[in-house]
Formats: sequence, C-alpha cells, structure tokens
Amino acid sequence: MACYEGISDRTLWWSSKKVDMFDGAPFRLNEYMSSSRFEAITAALRLTDRPYPTDFQDRFHEVRQCIEAFNDHYSEKYDPSWLSCLDESMNVWLDKYCPGFMVVPRKPHEKGNEYHTICDGDEGRPILWRMELVEGKDRPKKGSAWAFPCEFEQEGITKTPALMLRMTKPIHGQGKVVSMDSGFCVSLGCTHMKKRGVYGQALIKKRKYWPKYVPGPHIIDHFKDKELGTTETYKQTLDGEEFFVHCYRDDKYVCKMMSCHGLLDKVADHKTARRVNGAWKSFHYAEPFSRHNHSKHWVDDHNNRRHDPISLDDTWKTKHWPMRQFTFTLAVAEVNACNARARGRKRPAEPQLDFRKKLAKLMLQNTLGEDTEPAGMSLRGRASLNGDIHQLVKRQKYEGAWDNTTQSFAKTKQKYQKSNCAKCGKRCRTYCACNKSVCLCVECFANHKPTA
Repeated sequence: MACYEGISDRTLWWSSKKVDMFDGAPFRLNEYMSSSRFEAITAALRLTDRPYPTDFQDRFHEVRQCIEAFNDHYSEKYDPSWLSCLDESMNVWLDKYCPGFMVVPRKPHEKGNEYHTICDGDEGRPILWRMELVEGKDRPKKGSAWAFPCEFEQEGITKTPALMLRMTKPIHGQGKVVSMDSGFCVSLGCTHMKKRGVYGQALIKKRKYWPKYVPGPHIIDHFKDKELGTTETYKQTLDGEEFFVHCYRDDKYVCKMMSCHGLLDKVADHKTARRVNGAWKSFHYAEPFSRHNHSKHWVDDHNNRRHDPISLDDTWKTKHWPMRQFTFTLAVAEVNACNARARGRKRPAEPQLDFRKKLAKLMLQNTLGEDTEPAGMSLRGRASLNGDIHQLVKRQKYEGAWDNTTQSFAKTKQKYQKSNCAKCGKRCRTYCACNKSVCLCVECFANHKPTA
C-alpha cells in the first residue's frame, strides 16, 4: 500500500470490483489478509503500555516509549563509525495545535515536528542511530521542575550542552567525532563532550550575537588581508579544556568552527577552488573543515530518502498525531535497513521504492513460524529395507492426532491443529509416511533412520 499514491480510500485494496488500470487500487490484498482483520489490527494498535501520569499533563505520553525503544535498540545493537553528523529532521504535520508544533523555515518541509537526529555515513550510506523529539513549550512540568529531567540537566548542565550530551551518549568514552551545524555552536557543549570522551565540532555563525568565547570581529579583521585558503586557530582554555576556533579564509567570508580537537594539517585528497578576480584558485581543506564538509549532508541525505519518491507520510494518511510519529520512526527504520543492506553487500544503495517493494513482498509471503525445509535437505521419499516409504507429510486442515482405532486423523475445531514432535517436543503438523501416529518436525525427520 505504501508503494502507490493516489488511492483515496484504503478499502479499495479489498474491493470486489474488477481491477481497472484507470480506477481504484492496482491489485487486491484479499489473498493475504481480510479487510476486517486489517481494520481490527489498526484499531488495536497502541504505542505505549505505560499508565498516563495523573499529577501532570504529558502531551507526548503516547509516543515517548516508542522513541525510547528506538534509541535503546540502536544503542545496544549498532556501533556507529568514527564520524557522525548531528542535525535536525522534520516530520510533516500541518495542525499547529499538535504537541511540539514547530516552523523551521530553512527546512524543505518547514511545518510539523522537529527531531534532533544523528547519523553516521559510512561510505556515503547514512544510518540514523539516535533521535529526540523537540518538545519546546509543551515539555511537561511537574510543579516547578521538568517532569522528565535528563541526567545531565540534573548535574546543572544547561539546555543545549545537555542536548548534545544526550544525543551522543551511546558513544561516550569512544573517542569518536561528531560534526554539527551552527545551531549547536555552544562552547560549553564541546567542552562537556570532550570530558566524556567525544570530540565535537560545530560550525560558527553569528545570530543576534556571536557565540560566547568567539571573538568574531577580531577574527574577521585578522583575516582581512590573508590569502585564499589561509588556515589558523584561535586557542583558549575553558573549564580546564583546550578550546579551539579553527578558521580559514574563503573568497567572501571567514569560515569558523569551534572544537576541542583537530589539527590544521591539509587533507591531500580534499581540494576545492574559488573564482577570484576572474581566475580560479584552489586550496586544500584543513582536517576539521574536511570532516565537516564530508559529513554535513548525511542527515539531509537520510531525510531525502525518507521523503522521496513516495514517502510513508503521503500514503499513510492519518489524523491521529501519535500515529504520524510512529510513521516517522518506521520510515527512518526503512531507510536504515536499505542503507545497511547496501553496506553489507558493498554496493550502492538501491532506490528506496524498489527496496520497499521487495520488503513488502517478503513480509507478505514470509514463512516465519512455519515448518520449512532446512537449506540443502531433500524431502524426497526414502525406501527402507522392508519397503516402507519415508517421506515428510503434512496433515490436512482440521486434522489432529492419528487415531489407531479408526485408522484416521481425529477431526479438530482448529484449522491448523499442531502436535508435539515425538523427539524434540516442537509443535508441528508433520509426520513420516512410515508411521502416521508419530509426529515429527522437519529437523527430526532429517535424522529419521529407516528401520529394517
């Protein structure tokens, strides 16, 4: 369903009308699931099993556990590469009265819910491994304090540095590098990350004021007559940590980046050029800027895959706000799966829609939980010394255990009644043709020896 646009009513996927290439759904799903079962599952879907708090209002209660589960899973199962990018992502929602509604004009989809997200981009195939919903003015309070303060806020760390520490928590103590845009250019954030074994670097831009400990006018004046590509570092000591403002002269401005690490060594294979006075001039990026330029688009690349060419937002039309956040989490997981598959195969990532169709086919036709033949094992009949045929057979529908008195299978109320395997106890519906009264699973049948 998520692979096709323009289906105005989802009941069309179960329509009794003949398939028409100009009207309705392109195929029917009756073979896999009835419409009543689909509606029942959709109606019963819940994103949390926690009781609603009674002493304060939490507008994010229904989605909080889902986001925590996503982060816990990636913290336990995924080890990011040495360089990651921290940036923002948008989940489209046009109702300004929803929890945490944001308008971010610089984003392609500017209205909805904002997420802080972090990606690593090993070989250009980014995987998003942590997210946090921006709650804004709707963040719940309990009395005069936050209802859900993080461990870093309890230590007295301010808002943005605490956010930077939360987003990088799974890699604390690993000495990895995180590159950030100018929204995170807070000097104390970089020093707190350094103390916890993570090297953060953030692009510096002037908003209303220059960030604290960044002498912007002094730096600009210092580089006024420098040559293109000249790179220098302004050094300070903050809170016991060395704090650097790396700078290089570009054609129209001075690019600045704050960090607590980095060398000014030129990267030999990362060269760029600018047109100055009608002539092209080239220079090599220094190490901090090379890392930033390599990684700065990883979150955006992940977002582009999530939105294009047919996003789940377009096909999963819902007016239930928590379900839209669940859709966002599913879309992120789908892009991660596609890029992880490409990494494992050491190939470029295939188009997202092609991957979705293949995934949908495997999910519709999956055999998980069924008795299937192990790879490489033939179920052809084998004759024993006394002429008995040894062949794995499955009982018919509504058939139970073998009844020796009637020499037939007992009739059951359940359509697929299973019995215990005589050897391992596994529940199954199969037996060997040599003895219908003995239930055998596929694995035990492989070791079943013909008797003389």
